[in-house]
Amino acid sequence: MDEVSAREMIEAVFTVLAAAVFLYPLHKKEPFVRRSIGAFGSAAAAALLLARILPGGIYWEILQQCCYLAILIGVVFACARLRRSACVYVAVWGLAVSRFVMSLWIGVQGLFPAVFADVAAMSLGLAALYGAVYLLLLFTAARTMPRGGSYDIGPRQMTSALLLLLIIESLTFTLFYGGGNFPLSMYYTAALLAEFYCLTMLYMQTELFKKSALEKEFLTMNLLWQQQKEQYQLTRENIDLINRKCHDLKHQVQALRMMGNDGTREKYLKELEQSVQIYDAMVKTGNEVLDTLLTEKSLFCEAHDIKISCVVDGKSLAFLDPVDLYAILGNALDNAVEGVSGFSDKARRLIDLAVYRRNQFLVITVSNPVKGELQFHGGLPVTTKQDKGYHGFGLRSIRHTVQKYGGHINVSADRGTFLLKMIIPLPKQA
Repeated sequence: MDEVSAREMIEAVFTVLAAAVFLYPLHKKEPFVRRSIGAFGSAAAAALLLARILPGGIYWEILQQCCYLAILIGVVFACARLRRSACVYVAVWGLAVSRFVMSLWIGVQGLFPAVFADVAAMSLGLAALYGAVYLLLLFTAARTMPRGGSYDIGPRQMTSALLLLLIIESLTFTLFYGGGNFPLSMYYTAALLAEFYCLTMLYMQTELFKKSALEKEFLTMNLLWQQQKEQYQLTRENIDLINRKCHDLKHQVQALRMMGNDGTREKYLKELEQSVQIYDAMVKTGNEVLDTLLTEKSLFCEAHDIKISCVVDGKSLAFLDPVDLYAILGNALDNAVEGVSGFSDKARRLIDLAVYRRNQFLVITVSNPVKGELQFHGGLPVTTKQDKGYHGFGLRSIRHTVQKYGGHINVSADRGTFLLKMIIPLPKQA
């Protein structure tokens, strides 16, 4: 095997292996081992076949790289739980890195021609360079660029990445095949700089889109927080009004009952008295905010045949900002109510809330039955609603608020039960 053939074979194999670098931190499809063996084996065979059968020349080179890109897309799609646009984006990264390493190798080989004169030394050196760059990338950009084990890539970002790769690779091929009177080293240097520029622009694009997504999420959660604040104030006023009216009605009923012993009037008075027993059902936990919230949710649940069981140490919540507390438990209970509302069996419409101290930590748990299996993304379940753009922020809002107090949340779904657990350090004076 001559040097050119050996280099093309190594390039083909390591271009496919570039997908493994970016797959490592991502959520995988199961069974991952079987999928990855099949996908990488087929992809490597296809890439090696292309390297063997395609002749040289600029247009064949371009076709070969396009085929490599398609192969990488197939590998990523087969192994990772990503949207199609994200699979294309990861494949673009893989091909761009592979091309950069090849350009870098040409420069290294040009600097040390005597060291890599024979095919064996060239093959070993090129494989070592690929391995070193891939390992460096594996523990740096490939690990930090995804968010929660995934890429949130839309059509706009995918298209811009493809265009960037197309422009840079077209420039690189033009440098190699365009001819001219410049020294060959200048062409190699220009090609290497172009490949490095491509990687730099891809990385900047990724970080800018991540920043934009974070800002959008922060603004959305801030809007939700403001809405929770307004809702809390309105709910508190309404429940205060109900308290006053129910208290007055109870005394009025007692006064009417003392006016006579008419049986019919007694019957209606009893019905009226039962209808205002809501006052006696007001939740008293020792925390005014939680009382307001639980009373509001209890009224809704009673009307929809949902049972809430509470074991709450309200005083342990005193250090939390009222609006933060309302947002945390309001979102948690709303999610639980939504989770059990779909059960036709009323016996399964159960929500359990527990708030207690454990050592120097506040522990809040909300659990409820859940239908089917949940898919998780970034440690949180993926919303099952069709309008995903405006849903799924409840748990993220909870996590954001809990983290503000130095705490963390854990979400699990096991044996048909959904469990949300929040652990927050208690201040020393609490």
